[in-house]
Amino acid sequence: MMKTVLVTGASGGIGGAVTEYLSRNGIFVYALDLNERPFNSSFVKFVKMDVTNESDIKRVCAELQAGGVVLDAIINVAGIFLIDSFIEVDNKQLNDIFAVNFMGTVLVNKIFYPLLKKDGRVIITTSEVAPLDPMPFNGIYNVTKTALDSYSQALRQELNLLGQKVITVRPGAFNTNLSQGSLQKTKELTDKTVLYKKQSKNFYSIVKTFMGKPLPPEKIAKIYFKAVTVSRPKLIYKKHTNKLLKLLNILPKRLQCFIIKKLLKT
Repeated sequence: MMKTVLVTGASGGIGGAVTEYLSRNGIFVYALDLNERPFNSSFVKFVKMDVTNESDIKRVCAELQAGGVVLDAIINVAGIFLIDSFIEVDNKQLNDIFAVNFMGTVLVNKIFYPLLKKDGRVIITTSEVAPLDPMPFNGIYNVTKTALDSYSQALRQELNLLGQKVITVRPGAFNTNLSQGSLQKTKELTDKTVLYKKQSKNFYSIVKTFMGKPLPPEKIAKIYFKAVTVSRPKLIYKKHTNKLLKLLNILPKRLQCFIIKKLLKT
């Protein structure tokens, strides 16, 4: 029997790759995003939706429910990126990133849950940085993903009591608008910061070093297919994680601060 899923952030790099891969392999996808992306498949239906707008999510859910849609999986991919400091960040930007990266996922899962099968699955995309100590200027993004990772475990514990699975996917660097934008936003930090002029100039080279070479997003799409289809999926899937970041994270926090300060030549 054909499976049916919904994917948020379906017009983005990873979300689009996941939508295309699933649809090519016989899974019907409701592709949700603010910006439409053409999918040349009868197995994809695009639906415009804002994950930060509760009324909009409820509207889409009601439409699917009226059409008798039952979901095998809710796949959360929608996310945005921000490079800034907690002291200088614009409050709207701060609210926006938490609204999309964290609350958007919470609202989507909560509102669409009645459409989920009794043995259905919730798949949540966090990041390779989610379980790691934050780097400077990447901390805001990191905190949203760490919160999302913790939420994933909390939801996993709760839905496990009902026989449903929650699966976390932690991507590393992939060649998407988000990863490309991270380098651009790092450059922009130098132009706008007042407190960190000197440090931000050196931060760009560190970001390039720690990011490594991004992979095509198609490389991770297969993981989402496994998360939807295999009988015993992993609780956490990781792909293309950065060894330098992991190495830094095992050091004592005081030593981490010392190394980063030296690298930024403050």
